[in-house]
Amino acid sequence: MIALVSTPGAVPPRAAWLEVILWAGYLACSWTWCIGLFLPVLLVRDYGIMGWVVFTIPNVIGAAAMGWVLREGMSERIVRDHAQAIELFRLVTVVFQLWFLLAYLMPPMGNDAIILPAGGRLAIVGALLAGLVLGLRPGLGVVAWIFSIGCAAFAFSKGDLALPVASPEASGLGLLWLAPVCAFGFALCPYLDPTFHQARQATRGGTALAAFTVGFGVMFLAMIVLTLFYADWARAMASNAGGIAASAAVFIAMHIGLQLSYTCTVHARATPGHGTWSASRIGFAMLLAGAAALATAYLPDHSGLQAREIVYRVFMSFYGLVFPAYVWICMAPLTSGVGGNTAREASGAKSASSSFMGLPRRTLKLLCVTIGMALPFYWMGFIERQELWLAPGLGIVLAGRLLVRGRSAADGTGAADGAT
Repeated sequence: MIALVSTPGAVPPRAAWLEVILWAGYLACSWTWCIGLFLPVLLVRDYGIMGWVVFTIPNVIGAAAMGWVLREGMSERIVRDHAQAIELFRLVTVVFQLWFLLAYLMPPMGNDAIILPAGGRLAIVGALLAGLVLGLRPGLGVVAWIFSIGCAAFAFSKGDLALPVASPEASGLGLLWLAPVCAFGFALCPYLDPTFHQARQATRGGTALAAFTVGFGVMFLAMIVLTLFYADWARAMASNAGGIAASAAVFIAMHIGLQLSYTCTVHARATPGHGTWSASRIGFAMLLAGAAALATAYLPDHSGLQAREIVYRVFMSFYGLVFPAYVWICMAPLTSGVGGNTAREASGAKSASSSFMGLPRRTLKLLCVTIGMALPFYWMGFIERQELWLAPGLGIVLAGRLLVRGRSAADGTGAADGAT
């Protein structure tokens, strides 16, 4: 565990504020993924500026809220009771970032991506390796954030960044159905993020509240504002339609590459109740990402979307459906005291029915059935871009929690079916 931990009444005010800044930078950059770096680009293209607003508000509030919702000791219980789900979240997130690096910044096949010269590619690989060697240090997040702000300042000085121009095909109607899905995903996904738990367990009281508030309400928000300003350029580059001046483009690409590298390294090194990833597990994640990038190069376009964007949206389904459904069905309510393991132990023979991820079999079955039933609706909304279908898909997931409660009440087991 990291040594920089606050103790109420024992840390001078100046050191406490330094700790807030260090952990705020860590949180901001650990959460600046290829979601915040690129999804707003797609939303602005499809829905105009309001697409960015619908993305940003629940994202900032949902991430910051974790520091306020979890009381002392609750993060430790979540990590203990849901270790396998957190590890799955960790793996998918790292593979997603590496795939995006390969598919959009350093494509293994073809040359139709955001152009990044050899020097920039080496710098990104160097940042990735340096992060794995240096380990988990909150101060590196502040360094990464300052570097990104510097890249933005340089690009602005060239006059190449500006608010995006509304696309002729942009329409805000789909946002009516997309907004609830965004709010659901951003509200619940943070509880499976190991870097969030790392920061929450290393801070206490007001320091934790301030770190999460400053980290997401100020530092992370600045990253998303930058995404808004380069949305036109990224959209043009991703569709092979040219872009901004080469010098500014390199700096923005460096910003993206550095943030993705930082996200990968902190997820590999985060240790809230777990060990850091071994070299073999890191290699496995890289292998998966490389295989996905190669496969993407041979996939056909569909429904007016490039193959890369389809794969990107498929990855997004984990954060819009799979992971929030797990938190909703298997972990909620988060504030109900002792973790699910203790509840299962209290149910005697009921604990013997536990299966994968330490969940009772019927809770796991309910989770899988719920995701399976909702998946076609999410496909229609995300891939076929008929957003109206997202409403019944989200309704199915929300109803899944009611079935957990209903079964628990009928059996008299209370929280024994997996609620933390």
